[in-house]
Amino acid sequence: MHTWSRQLMVLIPHNATDDAVLDIIRKWIDVLAKEDYEAVVAELGPGLDFAYGFYSSKAECLRAQIKRYVSPEYFPGVTDFVVTDWRRAQGGNPEPRRHVTWYEPNNIGGIGLRGAVQFDLPLNGKWSDLTADFVFWEHDNENYTLALEEITSVNQSLQEFKKLERDTKNP
Repeated sequence: MHTWSRQLMVLIPHNATDDAVLDIIRKWIDVLAKEDYEAVVAELGPGLDFAYGFYSSKAECLRAQIKRYVSPEYFPGVTDFVVTDWRRAQGGNPEPRRHVTWYEPNNIGGIGLRGAVQFDLPLNGKWSDLTADFVFWEHDNENYTLALEEITSVNQSLQEFKKLERDTKNP
């Protein structure tokens, strides 16, 4: 058992369907909508080291990843974001991802990675392309352990890279 398994407490039964996994994810989206970043980090957080060094806590890092989102396409002119109720989200990204991927039994990274979930977050009442990436791995004979790996927007990252590339060529 990997040390993360002892730290995290969100379990997915081995016999869970995609819908059951997404139900668990939606409960955590509800926690994000309540802005309880400490709870998310405490229960799902070892993967959240992506920018931790720049913030006073992992919870603040998580909040910053959501707050710094930019999308001229879905949220023109908006500069402050919060996760909102997924049940009421309307507009924005016309095809939000809610995708579960299952892996064959393996020992990737020594943790028995078994699956991943991509879930586009509802922000400010609309669907975004800011994706919460979750992973789950072997925990025991009956369950997998769930973790939030990162929150990112591929489109935003691509735009930032292109801007950096332009700025580097034209200092």
